[in-house]
Amino acid sequence: MSHQDTVLILQGGGALGAYQAGVYQQLHEAKTPLDWIIGTSIGAINSALIAGNPPEKRVAQMRAFWDSLAPDALHRGSFWPAMSPWVNLTNNFNTLSALTQGVSGFFKPRFGAVWDINAQVPIDQAGFYDTSPLKTTLEKYVDFDYLNEGPIRVSICAVDIDNGQGVVFDSREERLYPEHIMASGALPPGFPPVKIGERAYWDGGVYSNTPLDVFLEEERNADALCFMIDLWDPTETRPASIAAAMTRYKSIQYASRSKEQLLTHQKLQDMQRAIRVLTQALPAAARQNPELKPLMAMGCDHTINVVHLIMKALPDDHYFKDVDFSTSTMQTRWAAGVHDCQRALRHKSWLKPLPPHAGLVIHELEQE
Repeated sequence: MSHQDTVLILQGGGALGAYQAGVYQQLHEAKTPLDWIIGTSIGAINSALIAGNPPEKRVAQMRAFWDSLAPDALHRGSFWPAMSPWVNLTNNFNTLSALTQGVSGFFKPRFGAVWDINAQVPIDQAGFYDTSPLKTTLEKYVDFDYLNEGPIRVSICAVDIDNGQGVVFDSREERLYPEHIMASGALPPGFPPVKIGERAYWDGGVYSNTPLDVFLEEERNADALCFMIDLWDPTETRPASIAAAMTRYKSIQYASRSKEQLLTHQKLQDMQRAIRVLTQALPAAARQNPELKPLMAMGCDHTINVVHLIMKALPDDHYFKDVDFSTSTMQTRWAAGVHDCQRALRHKSWLKPLPPHAGLVIHELEQE
């Protein structure tokens, strides 16, 4: 059996990212090695928490980070009645507190910003919230020296605000710092762009919320097992209210086109594998034909298995579910990640024999 890289792809989704933490906990407990993590937004933060700590500390540091974001009980009485129709939970003080007071250690309101959105401000203040607290939090829970020198490759996705193009910060190519992680999570208009050198960056989700292409477009020299963890369910029930319609719209928007991307790349990978099979069937003399050699070089004999996990929506989800950092909701999402990953590892469908032309195989859990 040839060497197999294990890759983890983490989508953006704010507070929903607790699900990814649960998935990683189960991968860790199953002693699944990771070679490469690719993340966007909260996926970038979880990537840093994993790769920026030695194995024995990773789950504990992730748990400590997520616990630190839970609203302070002293502030749960903060209530903004005008927001309750949008949250769709009049008693959800945690979400309302996050919207009005921010999340400790993550972001805080930029008071006055909402009253004059046409006022001229520096680029790093062009948002309703200030994300500077996140830098201190990242430095507390992530060892960036370990991240940059450790065994796991890390790729972080953002968008260059000047040219509108996607950017990938890769630990193989440059040293990563808290600012790179913050840039990946700078979702407008709530969060301002993050400056790195002379450039300014927004959340990678503005360009593509599922950084699948970063993995699939790299020329492979080994088989790969990829765990792709999505936080936005594109198959939720039809909405029965305006509030539900807004929530559904947001889920579709950030679910990205991962299904279409996978199917497109599946065709390409299968074709490359078929070229290699056909090449091996050619007579030796034909393989030396200079006109055929460029065509044969397009073949590939590696196989990619993609295990696609999608977090199911909760019955009481609302439009601002991605800022609901309450302890109970976080624990529910974390437990769901553990549960779904356990199911995937129990079936291990990627170990089943494959047809000779299979270049990319998609494994999805049946809904319970």
